[in-house]
Amino acid sequence: MSTLAYPSADFPGQPSVALEVPEGWEPAHAPGTTMAARLPREGSFAPNVVVTIEQCGPSFRIEDSLEQIASLATSRGGAVSEPYAADLGGAQFVGCDATWPDADVETVLQANLFHLVTSGASAAADAPAHLVQLTGAVGGADALADYELIRQVLTTARVTPWGSADDSDAGAATAATDLDVDA
Repeated sequence: MSTLAYPSADFPGQPSVALEVPEGWEPAHAPGTTMAARLPREGSFAPNVVVTIEQCGPSFRIEDSLEQIASLATSRGGAVSEPYAADLGGAQFVGCDATWPDADVETVLQANLFHLVTSGASAAADAPAHLVQLTGAVGGADALADYELIRQVLTTARVTPWGSADDSDAGAATAATDLDVDA
């Protein structure tokens, strides 16, 4: 009898994501998000960055996510930019900006970035992948200035596939014996 486990090489776990946020930003929690942060503001739109990670099948295409953003924006009377590429910490993202009118804050502007993390541990054709989505949102009178602020936060994103640290366990165990723990 064999044992199956999650996470494992056969069933890889989610990648980890790290962001650097400026002083004054605070963590934000909402259902469906992996992590989020915002710059709290009294009486105006709070610039924010949201990270979601979802498992997807082998036939998933990032273009599907871009199409969803376009559909959302146009359904609200807005538009999206042409897709663009971004290298964030060695991870290749594809993104687009979306904007639409909003009754409360005049205009909402989102920067959306997508990165597909495939399982390097399993070569099976049906191996799962994880979609990492970064979304920065601004709105209101400060939207243009705040857009640069969320872009700065988004460019700090670092994605580490599950198991990357585990892939070098043998070397790490050897190196750990050479460390001076009192230093």
